[in-house]
Amino acid sequence: MAYLTLTEFEDLMQSVFCSILGWESDELKNNVRISWPEEGQPAWEITEDLVFLRCYEQDSSINKEREHTDEYQVSPDEFARDTKYSVLMAVDVIIYGPNSFENSRKIRDGIFTEEIKLILKKNDIYLLPKESQITPKRADEYFEGRWWRRTDMGLRFNERMIVSTTIPAINSIDVEVYEGDEGSKIADVNVSNE
Repeated sequence: MAYLTLTEFEDLMQSVFCSILGWESDELKNNVRISWPEEGQPAWEITEDLVFLRCYEQDSSINKEREHTDEYQVSPDEFARDTKYSVLMAVDVIIYGPNSFENSRKIRDGIFTEEIKLILKKNDIYLLPKESQITPKRADEYFEGRWWRRTDMGLRFNERMIVSTTIPAINSIDVEVYEGDEGSKIADVNVSNE
């Protein structure tokens, strides 16, 4: 199969967002976090800048279209089939911290740079600007008697999928021939390529 697992997609997005924000040092790269980690999220201070990424496949008509390519020259006993399609991947971006709005602007501008487009393209992933909520949305959150700065964005991507399978050839088939709708059997035929 030629596509990313969800974990690989999340890791790629985490790396992309760290690059955009300049948070590539060991100390800062943990500030871009994946939602729903198995071991839970460590708490953070109201003064820290953090980004949470929630990645998932979103239902879309494009997810349902398939293109099949068959290659019959693999061997006499089998042929290869590639099934190609795209899926709509959603990335909800939840940005906390005193610089949350400014960081959302960096993300908005950075996601369109050639450097980031090339990283995504190498992984068969393409931004869909018209499907995305590129404009940052301020959504401060009241928690433990304090207002925490928060900004939300929603990015949508097409991910190209290729599933390769090998299908065995039919070596022989038995055919029974009947006369009329409810007639009696008039022949047994075995067709074989041997």
